[in-house]
Amino acid sequence: MWSLLEVVSQVVTRRAAWMAGARVAPGMLEALVAAELARPDATAILEAHYLLAMPALRARQLQGSSGVEQQVFGTPLELRRMPRLREALEALFGLVSDAGLSCSACLGAPTPEELVQGRTLGQVYEQCHFGGFMPMLYAYPGDLEDAVERAPLAFIEERLVGPLVHELSHFHAAEPPAPANLHEALAAWIGCEAWPAQVWPGRDEHDAIPGAAWFAAVGGFITRMLGEREALHLQAGALDPREAFGAPCAEALRLYGFLPFLESGAPHLLSDAFHPERWWKLLDLHRDAALARDFHDRQVRPLLAGAPARQADWDEALDGLHWRDLPAWRDAPGPVDRKLATLAERALSVRTGRRGSTFFVARADPPGPLRLDPNACELCAPWPGPDALGAPCVFPWPPALCAEAQRR
Repeated sequence: MWSLLEVVSQVVTRRAAWMAGARVAPGMLEALVAAELARPDATAILEAHYLLAMPALRARQLQGSSGVEQQVFGTPLELRRMPRLREALEALFGLVSDAGLSCSACLGAPTPEELVQGRTLGQVYEQCHFGGFMPMLYAYPGDLEDAVERAPLAFIEERLVGPLVHELSHFHAAEPPAPANLHEALAAWIGCEAWPAQVWPGRDEHDAIPGAAWFAAVGGFITRMLGEREALHLQAGALDPREAFGAPCAEALRLYGFLPFLESGAPHLLSDAFHPERWWKLLDLHRDAALARDFHDRQVRPLLAGAPARQADWDEALDGLHWRDLPAWRDAPGPVDRKLATLAERALSVRTGRRGSTFFVARADPPGPLRLDPNACELCAPWPGPDALGAPCVFPWPPALCAEAQRR
């Protein structure tokens, strides 16, 4: 058993080693260090993924001197020729400003023009939260195949507005919310609030983000609990999760986000994105002192005491909770509940497909009407199975709306 001083020494040493290898994003750096301490046998896997493979792909995107990457990432942006990008950035900057936050601190500039005008996509992206060591999502080599014969600005305007807004929606927090699941979820929610095409593309729009609605559902439930202003402050690192949710809830959230890694040692520190209802329940049960105490006695304390890490135990416990017994069922519906309901309907009316090595998202009418299960608080679509990304045919529906419908 390590002493406290030994743990501190190990943390400082490994932080320095990771930072020497790449400009690892805050939050991810803490997760990687904690991952190594918890699973020393996974060090080689983590380093190969986060210090070699990902930075190499980022370098290909941002530092290529020729080829399609150089065209897409190396061409100066011009907002006057990119109305979709301008509209999306103005909406995102407006959300940040309306929350009483500094756009310069959160987004890197006081206005959209000062952020992007005359700079290349690569220069904008490398200043984003993950831009120092991770490649830009949905701009991998397979994603850029269609850009070979396209004008770079037209390709970015058509395909990369959604992904760029998502990257910017992580903000520039020195201490982003943990676990990383919450950070991703809030980025997805903030991003689709600013640019709905991220989850609900127009018939001729091609910059929707595969699976984003499922992450956004968790970000939306956080927003429902805290309020829109407070949710953005949480994302910006201006609100501590322990203050936002209470220390027991923050502790349980961290453990739940880390369970898949503790169990498998897999390099990606995000659990299954397609069960947002479990995160909803984990957040909501902590609003009831008795439920929170029981959950901690059965799940949290044994894990902290050294019991084996089994995500299935937590999933089973959360799945076994009935919404009628949770606080959200008794709440009066609010504006965010209506937004979450719309998100559910939209999520089940788009499908992710695969074309070669890239995914694409398009609207698709389900083969029958959507059906609400008010007891499970789930909206269901009669698709024959998951889409190409693995997204299921069900999506959580706000419990307050289910309860309201049953009272009528």
